[in-house]
Amino acid sequence: MKLIIVFFNYTAIVLLSLFLLYGPLRRALDPKRKKPALTIIIMILVTAAFTLPAIGAILPDGERCYFFQRWGNVWLGYILYFFGPLLVIRLFTGLFINLPYRHRHKRRKNRNWKPSRKLSVSLVLGLLLLSIGLNIWGNYAAHHVKVTRYLVDKKQLKQEQPARIILIADLHIGVNSTLKIYEDMVERINTQKPDLVVVAGDIVTSAFGAMEDPDAYAKVLSQIQSTYGTYVVYGNHDVDEPLFGGFTYMGAENAERNPGMEPFLEKCGWKLLTDEVARIPELNNLAIVGRRDKTRPGDGVKERATLKTLTEGIEPEAPVLLLEHEPAELERLDSFGIDMMVAGHTHDGQVFPGNVFGRIHDQQSYGIKEWGHTTAIVTSGVGYYGPPIRVGTISEIVVIDLK
Repeated sequence: MKLIIVFFNYTAIVLLSLFLLYGPLRRALDPKRKKPALTIIIMILVTAAFTLPAIGAILPDGERCYFFQRWGNVWLGYILYFFGPLLVIRLFTGLFINLPYRHRHKRRKNRNWKPSRKLSVSLVLGLLLLSIGLNIWGNYAAHHVKVTRYLVDKKQLKQEQPARIILIADLHIGVNSTLKIYEDMVERINTQKPDLVVVAGDIVTSAFGAMEDPDAYAKVLSQIQSTYGTYVVYGNHDVDEPLFGGFTYMGAENAERNPGMEPFLEKCGWKLLTDEVARIPELNNLAIVGRRDKTRPGDGVKERATLKTLTEGIEPEAPVLLLEHEPAELERLDSFGIDMMVAGHTHDGQVFPGNVFGRIHDQQSYGIKEWGHTTAIVTSGVGYYGPPIRVGTISEIVVIDLK
């Protein structure tokens, strides 16, 4: 049933996009309606491009499936920045130009305002250049990792000596990934000489098999150097599930972890926490509470452990660092003695205007914020989901200096 709903929604988007494009395209290429061939060919090509994500969702996992998913994801970026502005422009002209025009000329038979061929050519070319430019810029931004720094009083995490923690999240290794971004990430991490590295989930993107060479990725990720190790939790995409245009149609209860995930993380040298607590005696007996993901706990688990269960064995004087994938229960963290919570998941919206909506709608979609006596830090992540671009957001590692 959910597949039908996703398919229906996607089909509606496709039909709306084609409807929005046809008028300006025809007026630009064939204003007198005498040579429709070029318009028809372009409409067929655009329709074919829209099928890429659908075919990628239908095919079984494998090279052909990943090919269509890879180019389907690229196409999603162009859908966003060509057809999105086109929809806004068509709505604007309809409300503020066409309706007043009809009102002024209500006695005439032809009451619609029609843009000139020159204006239609300018619109189509302008949007094409806009979408190409934003996707090139966004792809560059997505593949160049930056360093974001937060200075936190060491007493917040009950430390007696300065310490440096690095947070990374949302690597999203998948069909559009290349090793270079993770090599860049590891180099930037090691340059900071961290005491501790924490990874807040979404190592892959819903298909472990889409990782072209797991051994090559594990070799790169295993080169992370930190004094007291690297700790990781799973995210909602660290399961094998089908995706249709970036959306899954499988229920959370049916999402299964790929058996290759744990061996992969072991090769990385990362310590996996699944509703577990790890201790680091050298950091004043720091307790790292690593939670399963909120929406997809995985491994046949329907509900993850509660904060009460996870923290009840921790002494009140011990510092507590909560490692989450999704920032959740923010108002309650203080009551369970959580000194610091670190998370990812949001991507800070990844692409404009998602970053604007996220910061308005979510409790904390990005950055650092105090919730009572708890400091919460949410990163925009390293990788990307869907289109391999970032517009208005950054790919980052987060350096938390306790001084």
